[in-house]
Amino acid sequence: MRFPLPAPLLEFLILAILDQQDSYGYEICQQIKTIQMIKAPVLYPILKKLQQEGLIESYEKIISNRRRKYYLLTASGKRNWK
Repeated sequence: MRFPLPAPLLEFLILAILDQQDSYGYEICQQIKTIQMIKAPVLYPILKKLQQEGLIESYEKIISNRRRKYYLLTASGKRNWK
């Protein structure tokens, strides 16, 4: 039986993933799915909240003619999650 993860734990997982390397939403979602089922509509509001709090930033990158929004951990984000 699986129980849904609370938002603060999802925030922690996102920060931990971004501490390893910059990543885009789908990739973050797939990494979290290895331990807990999550859908993109749940993930993106959390990414936006973390961005508004200054814990992560984003930039765009074009790969194979597709634009992806990558997220990276800020210095403040590194201090707050560790």
